[in-house]
Amino acid sequence: MLDRDRQFAAPFLAAGEQLRAAAPVSLAPGIPRPPEELLTPRQPGELEQKLAKPFGLLRRAYAVVNPASAAVGAVEDRMLNAVPESVWHGTGMDGGWHSTAGRLVVRLHEDGAHGSALLALTDRRLLLLADRAKPWQLTEQHALQLELPRPEVTAARRNAKGVTQRGRVDLHFRDGSWVALTTPLPSAADELAAAFGQF
Repeated sequence: MLDRDRQFAAPFLAAGEQLRAAAPVSLAPGIPRPPEELLTPRQPGELEQKLAKPFGLLRRAYAVVNPASAAVGAVEDRMLNAVPESVWHGTGMDGGWHSTAGRLVVRLHEDGAHGSALLALTDRRLLLLADRAKPWQLTEQHALQLELPRPEVTAARRNAKGVTQRGRVDLHFRDGSWVALTTPLPSAADELAAAFGQF
């Protein structure tokens, strides 16, 4: 566990709670985006509102100046979106959107989490901490995205796949659902799986 991960997780620990492992995680490829009705509506920031109109004008101007390139880009996007990621990467989740795995995926798409967070495992809980810092802020500002009692997680299994998922860990939950998370380093995935195995 890196010292910076330990420092980010420390403020979220209760008195006497011990941190077992912490690592940055992302949703593995192959997990679909949750339906919009399950996500909390996002309020664009002031800067985003100010830039929306100029970027929209630039996009339309580019399509007028270079219609062939814009058309190729649109066709390419449609082709990529026509085939689900699970076809290329395998299944990354099992269980409905209201299962524990589904709730974790929904929370990793809300409040600026963008599908990634710091996963911290303590002797009592599993915590997901999302960085809510604005793009222009230099320091990370973590906030609690999800908290689960430790008994909710029944297993953490290493499941490395291909080049892009060497740091994959499948979290299995008491309700029978599971979700695949990836870490930037395979050693971090090994550490998380080992920490879950100590209970």
